[in-house]
Amino acid sequence: MRSKDCEFPQHVRQMLIDIDEHADEILARIEKLPIVLCHRDFWVTNLIYADGKFAIIDWDTSGWGYLGEDLASLIADEADIDHMVEYYQRCVPAYYKGFSEYVDVSPIADHCVYELILLVFGYRLVEWYLYSEDDNEKTKHVHTLQKIYEMKEA
Repeated sequence: MRSKDCEFPQHVRQMLIDIDEHADEILARIEKLPIVLCHRDFWVTNLIYADGKFAIIDWDTSGWGYLGEDLASLIADEADIDHMVEYYQRCVPAYYKGFSEYVDVSPIADHCVYELILLVFGYRLVEWYLYSEDDNEKTKHVHTLQKIYEMKEA
């Protein structure tokens, strides 16, 4: 990321450098979030929609985690890249509104979903890019990082 030879756009490189340089501060903010039951494998293939209702399957990795972890996975894990920013903008407020209807907590202004997405998937996308031999896959990974960048700007 810091090399002049890096092929990533400068703003994407800076986004990854910033998350690295501020990791301690970001992790401290995340640690202030409520601990909740998390699915821990929450992505579209583990959601079933039938008869007007959703069901979540594959609970074998469930456990305790920070509020927003599952939402970060749902938005970023093999998501529809072209709609990631829209999903982020729509789902984050709905998630916290729904949570607050059932749990007595003060409003969470600093939800950290963006940071969770970047911490969990940013480095993974860089790794996939580096080890991919397919130019289309490389382009997809950079495009996904671009969409993560756009979430912060939205």
